[in-house]
Parts: sequence; C-alpha cells; structure tokens
Amino acid sequence: MVIFATVVIISMVQFLDPTTGRRGRGNIFSRGSDHGSINGRSISEREFSEMKHEARLRFFATAQRWPEEDETSRQMFDADRQALEWIFLTEKAKELNIRVGDDAVTDWIANAFRDRSTGTFQVETYQNFVQQSLRQHGYSEGDLVQFVRHHVAVQHLYMLAGLSGGLVTPKEAEALYREENEQLSTEVALFSASNYLAGVTVTPEALSQYYSKNMAQYRVPDRVQVGYVKFDSTNFLAEADRILGQQTNLTQLLERQYQQRGADFYKDSAGQALPHDAAIQKIKEDERTALAMNSAHKKAFEFLEKLYDLYQKQPNETNHLEKLAAEAGVPSAVTEPFSHEGPKALKVTDQFTQVALALTPRQPVASEPLPGADAIYVIALKQRFPSELEPLEAVRDRVTEDFRRDEAREMARRVGMTFYSTLTNNLAQNKSFQEICREANVTPQTPPPFSITTRALSPDWENRISLSLIKDTAFALAPGKTSPFVQTHDGGMVLHLVARQPVDEARLKSELPEFTDRLREERRREAASEWVRKEYGLTHITGPLTSKKDNPN
Repeated sequence: MVIFATVVIISMVQFLDPTTGRRGRGNIFSRGSDHGSINGRSISEREFSEMKHEARLRFFATAQRWPEEDETSRQMFDADRQALEWIFLTEKAKELNIRVGDDAVTDWIANAFRDRSTGTFQVETYQNFVQQSLRQHGYSEGDLVQFVRHHVAVQHLYMLAGLSGGLVTPKEAEALYREENEQLSTEVALFSASNYLAGVTVTPEALSQYYSKNMAQYRVPDRVQVGYVKFDSTNFLAEADRILGQQTNLTQLLERQYQQRGADFYKDSAGQALPHDAAIQKIKEDERTALAMNSAHKKAFEFLEKLYDLYQKQPNETNHLEKLAAEAGVPSAVTEPFSHEGPKALKVTDQFTQVALALTPRQPVASEPLPGADAIYVIALKQRFPSELEPLEAVRDRVTEDFRRDEAREMARRVGMTFYSTLTNNLAQNKSFQEICREANVTPQTPPPFSITTRALSPDWENRISLSLIKDTAFALAPGKTSPFVQTHDGGMVLHLVARQPVDEARLKSELPEFTDRLREERRREAASEWVRKEYGLTHITGPLTSKKDNPN
C-alpha cells in the first residue's frame, strides 16, 4: 500500500481542540436523513460525515492525489461508498480488539515521512503539506492524527488477514523471478507523424471539412458563476490570540512540541535550523494560523446555516447570499464564469471548483464551507453557462494544428503499412530485418533491453512509444520473428525480436531473497483483500443511498 507523505506529532492531539476541522461537516441539505446502519447499529449523521471526510484522506494516502484533483480521481472516488467501507474496516478492527496506542502511531509517523535514502525527515515538505495542502483541503493536524490511528489499525487488520498468503515456496519464487527478469533485445522500425508534417498541405476546404467532422473537440465546456462570501483567516487572528492566551500551560506545550520534533525540525528559508526562541515562535504562529482558520470555518458555517434557512423559506429567490451578507456586514462578490480550471482570481482548491460545478437551481448552495489558501468560503449558484460550439474563425489556429498532426499521423501509418507489406515478401526470401529496412530506406531503432519488470526505457525513448505496447508486442514473439504493423499514438511501428537473454545466475542468487520477500508480501495483500471482501459481504451494512453496498476493492 502506498503511504503518503505526512508526519504528525502526537502531542498535537492534546494541544489542538479535538474537534478542530470537524465542526459543521454535516450536509445541511440532508437534515434528519437516514445515514444507514452496520450490523444493526445506526450510523449517525456526524459519524457518517466525519468518516466520509476521512475517506478523502484515505484516498490521498493510497492514490497520492486528492479525489477531486483530476477526472480519473473523480471517477474513482465514490464518497458515500468509500465512507461505508472505511466505517466497516474500522468497525472490524474494533471487533478484533485491535487497539492502536500512541506508541504505534508514533512509530508509523517516524517512518511515514522519512527520506528513504538518507533516513532523515523531509522537514520542509512536511511543513508545506500541513500548512498548505492539508489545510487547503479542510483538514487540521487533529484530523490527521485521527486518520493515522484508524489507518494503523486497518494495517494491522490486513496483516492478520493476510498471514496465509505468505506461504510461497523458494522454487515457486525462483521460477517467477526468471520469468519476470528475462531480458529482450529488439529492433524497431518507427513511423512517426513528426517526420511527415512537412508533407501536409492545408487548404480552406480541407480545414473546413476537418472542423465539421470534429466539432466536439471545439466546444467550450459547461461553466458556472457563483456568488461567495470570503471569511478571511486574518480577521480571526484576535480570536486565535484569545484562545492561546487562555492556555495556562502554553509555554510548556510549545516547548514539548519543540523537543519532540527536535532542534533540526524547524528551519529558515535558507534551510538552516532556527534558534530555539525563533522555532518556538514559529510553532506558536502556526497554531495561531490554524486556530484562526478554525474560527473562520465556524463563522462560515453559522452564515451557511442562515443562508440555508433563507433558501428553505424562499427557494426561488436567487440573491439570498448577497442580502444576508449585507445584513451581516460582510462583503460578497461574484466569480467570473469558470470550468474545471477554477476561478482565476481566488486562491482556492479543486474541491471548491468541483463543488461549484455541481451546483444546480435545485441545490444552489454548497453544503459545507469550502477551505481556500487563507480563507473559508460560502458559495451559492449565480448562473450556469451551457456548453457551446466555438466557430471556426475563433479556433482556426488550433484546428490547423490538429489537422496537420492527424494528417501526418495517417501518412506515417500508410507508409508503415506499405513497409510491412514489403517486409513480409522479403522475409519469405530469407532476407534479414536490417537488410529489408536498408532496401526500403528505413532506419531501424534499437531500444534498450527490457524485461517484464522494466518500468521505463532510456529518456530519449520516453515520448516516442509506449513501453507497455513494446512489451505486449515483443513478448508475443519468438526470437528472430517480426511483428505485424502496430499502430501507435504517433503513427506506428514494426518490431523485430532479436533475442531473449536468460537471467544472470549471479544476479538471481543476489536478488532472489528480496524478491521472495516482496512476492510473499504481495500474496499476503491479496489474501487480506480477499478476506475483507468476504467479510464485507457478510456484514449487514446499509448507506444513505442504497440498501446494500458492493464489496470493497
């Protein structure tokens, strides 16, 4: 399992309000709704909301990107389903009496953010993660500590469930190692579009016809415009100072955190360790900022609840946000129309953008305050702009570039198919691959040798052809044989397999123990996943949308 980069100091659990970052996470548009049950126990709205929020962190931990970061992530992440899966896993850990103490959490922390080559903490990256990415996505360090505790418990659960999968014999491991590390040497006749661009003729008629056939490529996507109220964290620094001032043992807490993280943890812009007093001040300032953001979130949620009530009473009114903001004496504003790139004038996250794009006249208000880089936002739909086709004159340069690229690719493929026809005739006459290429005025390329486990070829091959395509083509051939013409994203290729090189015995002897360990770990994960799927199927768990959820992956 991929472990994402984060370090949390356990003392933060005592230092921070344990509810920091969690207040008001319920969906105000689903009050009183049924959030399901697990084995007869009802799942409260608060539990479901918090575990749904935590499921986003789990996704980040495994995928190393946020669920709303790109289209693939958005399709992969089903918030309700994954919240139920996370509730199931944490509940199952409790059933098996898996308890995670502070020592276990600290051990995980000690390894999670360590440089794998030097063994030292990557301090700057961690601090940037906590202060920027984590907070921008609506999480506090307290939220992170709670997730780590659950995460460690689930890791122990998987470890117990996967014990049977580690039964791999040395003979089985050796056979698999030989198969995966056999080296293939190849020659490739490449036919790339870039070599044929100069031969493309662009005429007005051809361009117009191409545009007509590919109009879908030149549509402006759906856009949205939202009104918003910004609760700037700087407006709540005085409140943060008051909360800090009420901490009678603040000096001791700051000092404890400094000692736990170490003198080298806090550094200046030049990478030098801060003096003791400067480091203590930085710790205090970080907590001051976090408390200010939390106060901004609370204020934003109070505003959001009032806004919700107005929409409940007058659902057809479109200016509730502006009127309520004026009454409250806070400024409101309107974004420019935007699509998936987000509003350019605001420092907001992808979450802001995705929530805004999902707003409709029936659901005109975001169901929770949305965090930004230095503020919390409440947003409401102002106007939607449907997708529209851009006229040819507006996108002529882009259409011309696309036309030339596609025409050049087709030319490359025609030349490649002609070469392959010549190749088959000459191979029947026992001519070599290189000889046939030379007669056809084609220069064969020689990729570096590769195996099943090869993850990348040399840099000059990275953008020329897909490694997976080379593998699929080459491993289907016997030495001395040549593939048919295979289309690529840039044209096509014909591949000749020169030889298969068996594994070096010295390398086998050296690497087999580590390979066997990895194989056993992989088999343990597979066994654990299978056990979890079966247990999930036996669990009576329902959610807010369906009566029975599919098994988790």
